[in-house]
Amino acid sequence: MKNLRFEKLELLSVVEKRARTIEFHPRLTVIKGENDVGKSSVIKSLYWAFGAGSKIHPTWKDAKVKALVTFTVDGHHHFILRDGSRIALFDAAGELMISTTSITSELAPAIGRLFDFKLILTDNNGVAGTPPPAFAFLPFYVDQDNGWGQALESFDNLQQYPKFRKNVIEFHSGIRPNEFYELMAEKRQVSQVRDELGRDRKAIENAIHKLGLEATFTGLELSMADHEASIDQLLVRLRDLRNVRQKRAMELAALLHEREIVREQMEIAKAAAKEFDLDFRWLAQVGDDGILCPTCGTTHRNDFANRFSIVDDSEACAEFVRDCIDRLRAIADQVAAIEAAMRQNDRTSDEISRILAEKRGDVTLEEVIESKGRTSARALLNSQLDEISKELAAYAGQIAAIDDKLKAFEKGTRDRRKLVEKYYAREMLAFLNKLDVRNIEHASVTKIDRKIHDTGSDQPRAVLAYYLALMRTIFEFSKSLTAPMVIDSPNQQDQDASNVAAMIDLIFSSRPDNGQTILGTVSLHDQNVSDGKVIVFEDKNAVLVASEYEEVSNRFRPFFDKMVLGVGPNDLQTRTDPAKLN
Repeated sequence: MKNLRFEKLELLSVVEKRARTIEFHPRLTVIKGENDVGKSSVIKSLYWAFGAGSKIHPTWKDAKVKALVTFTVDGHHHFILRDGSRIALFDAAGELMISTTSITSELAPAIGRLFDFKLILTDNNGVAGTPPPAFAFLPFYVDQDNGWGQALESFDNLQQYPKFRKNVIEFHSGIRPNEFYELMAEKRQVSQVRDELGRDRKAIENAIHKLGLEATFTGLELSMADHEASIDQLLVRLRDLRNVRQKRAMELAALLHEREIVREQMEIAKAAAKEFDLDFRWLAQVGDDGILCPTCGTTHRNDFANRFSIVDDSEACAEFVRDCIDRLRAIADQVAAIEAAMRQNDRTSDEISRILAEKRGDVTLEEVIESKGRTSARALLNSQLDEISKELAAYAGQIAAIDDKLKAFEKGTRDRRKLVEKYYAREMLAFLNKLDVRNIEHASVTKIDRKIHDTGSDQPRAVLAYYLALMRTIFEFSKSLTAPMVIDSPNQQDQDASNVAAMIDLIFSSRPDNGQTILGTVSLHDQNVSDGKVIVFEDKNAVLVASEYEEVSNRFRPFFDKMVLGVGPNDLQTRTDPAKLN
């Protein structure tokens, strides 16, 4: 597992001839100041340097601020510089590792290797790969503008990956380990090669069809042996097609049988979930006075914690129903694929049967010579098809082996999910109680990949509890990346003073032993900073200062030179050398 820490953020505006250096404490840094002093712009620049964008203030854009971040990964120093759309990554010696304007196709894989961030997502165009760095930082950043309405929405352009939330949470929380996504990436690479070979085979088959070189019986063969060989070839192919059809028919019957079983199980689970929900609603109406057991005479408390244990069975039923729905969709896709294959199989069988039924007529010498040429061409193309088929079989074997490994991971996923979610639920419930959030939807407490639904001033406190519980879970179970927890402006939705104080206290007290926290806030609300530092911004719209310009400009210069000069046609090997990213 890689541990990321921010050491220094240096900002430079050549337009305004101003600059600023922010040095972060290894455990806790508080950036304090009134509104409009630049706290959020500084924090956003920290992620902007890595290509993780969010809404930037117009004056910051007009100043064309450049950013240089000094950071460590497992104690090893690196630097990242951003100037406009170009981003350059450097090693501890200041040597260029990559310089690019492409965040998704070039920077994302480089950052992925450096952070051991192996998550694979599929975008809206169906292209799978390592997502941009924003997805590595997503659980660790609460943005002032977007982060408090709902968790994991602090960066822009996240929707380029549909349904990313579940995958991101499963990856970061350790429900699915890095090895799972490495196998997914390997499968994707092998599948791409297989698909390319499949397209080559289709092209050859189309050429055979367009040139009329299919195996046929026309009476033009030069000997009886040729006649018999052609007929045998077609008969063998016809037999194989019928065997395949029979096998697919059996698979189809099994799927249809499974579909009925899944439907019956789903209806039973729905009925059970409905009963549990009715019990839960009744408990909510009874109040907190307690419930007398008519059998043993014991009075049971009806508080939130006890109701949480009761509704867990209801959620288990709901989870089973969702699994059934997913399985029914998968079965429907499999049925459609098998039926399509059977239709194609039937068309091919009919065509072969028609060819075999054709009569031979009188032929001319010219037709015989033409047939001989067609036979030679067909033999050459068939030889290429045979070679491709062997390669496809080999790749199919590789994919099957990978699938077996993935299935082994899947078997352990359910038990690991329970372990992870049990830890998360305990942390989440404790944090909600500390922040005085009482009536949140129970699924938000029990299920780590659920969105937070609350109202009014409770929503930001519930979101904070989620972020901190998720962060604690990541530090406990993740095998990939832990990063600084960066929280900007927790006083949202007009919190009263005691609530804001409780939020800041929880941010401080929930820090893992090996974690780093950065907080931007107007006030500390009488909370003490220990094992950390406070940086105060005082001047409105003047976070950058002229007095630091020369020093910071000199600091930037060697990085600028390598960023620009290091991007030549002879430098492509150096820019993307994976050995320099380990």
